Amino acid sequence: MRIAQIATVETPVLREGGDSIEHMVWVLTNELTKLGHDVTVFAAAGSEVNGKLVATLPGPLGQNGSPLDWRFCEVLNLTRALERSAEFDVLHSHAYLWGVPFEGLSRAPIVHTLHVTPYDDVKPLLTLRPSSTITAISHCQWSGMPWMKPFAVVHHGVETGMFTLREKPEDYVCYLGRFIPDKGPLAAIAVARTLGVRLVMAGPESEYFSECIAPHVDGKSVEYLGKVNAAERDRLLGGARAFLYPVAAAEPFGLVQIEAMLCGTPVVAMRLGAVAEIIDEGVTGYSAESPEEFIRMIPRAFELDRRRVRETAERRFSSERMAREYVAVYERVVRQAAIKR
Repeated sequence: MRIAQIATVETPVLREGGDSIEHMVWVLTNELTKLGHDVTVFAAAGSEVNGKLVATLPGPLGQNGSPLDWRFCEVLNLTRALERSAEFDVLHSHAYLWGVPFEGLSRAPIVHTLHVTPYDDVKPLLTLRPSSTITAISHCQWSGMPWMKPFAVVHHGVETGMFTLREKPEDYVCYLGRFIPDKGPLAAIAVARTLGVRLVMAGPESEYFSECIAPHVDGKSVEYLGKVNAAERDRLLGGARAFLYPVAAAEPFGLVQIEAMLCGTPVVAMRLGAVAEIIDEGVTGYSAESPEEFIRMIPRAFELDRRRVRETAERRFSSERMAREYVAVYERVVRQAAIKR
């Protein structure tokens, strides 16, 4: 198939170093190309893809002469793809549903994937365009809008080869992610101290980190590694006895849980958002309804078979599985479009 992938443009589309949506576009494009499809990516200059690249902006948002207004940048990227839509069998837009109002201008059908929690303007937008093809990244993603039935649910997948199974971990638990209240980093510190277990944390610094987390970092019971690259992430996750995911707000997915599992590291998470769809209870980790239950689950997670954790995650969340499921979506959409002509 001739497939156009429309990325977001906050960062370039890269295997490493881009933001999460741009990275997922890289992963999906890589797998689609390996499956034999002809893939073109519309993205900011500086992107590196296994396929064709159309650099629609001189750089990502606000860089190298690109506009500072993120909405303007996304529209510029989208419209370049629409101008060339006749060249493709299907377009796949990852740009926050910004492509929905433009569907009538496209010469090929468009699949839209929203990678975040649906926002307030989604309801009037989809009311105006009820026939749009929207895929979800989890079943829970659209639970707040039960009237909206996604065309398909395709869980994220990752390159399993980027993660190393460590059957014998070191003596610590870990936290990896953004330092914001909703991610629960303070809860991770409290839990680790209650259990008397060393906590190793990583992620980019923020104002919240400086004010609320840094005072607890002593280099012994709580250690901070800073922002980590892919190799450092692999070592951190693989060396942990368990990965702590004490989120305080529902998320539509939570990719880092899979990354930990692929290292053989079980996950202990608060049962919010897509957690129940990602964790196989008693196999790849445990989820909890309360902070007290969260603490009780951690020693139980230490006892799980780390090889089985890896094998289960590999089967359920590989990038190849994700790509094949999206191909099935594309084929259905193309068939439906042909019938309407």
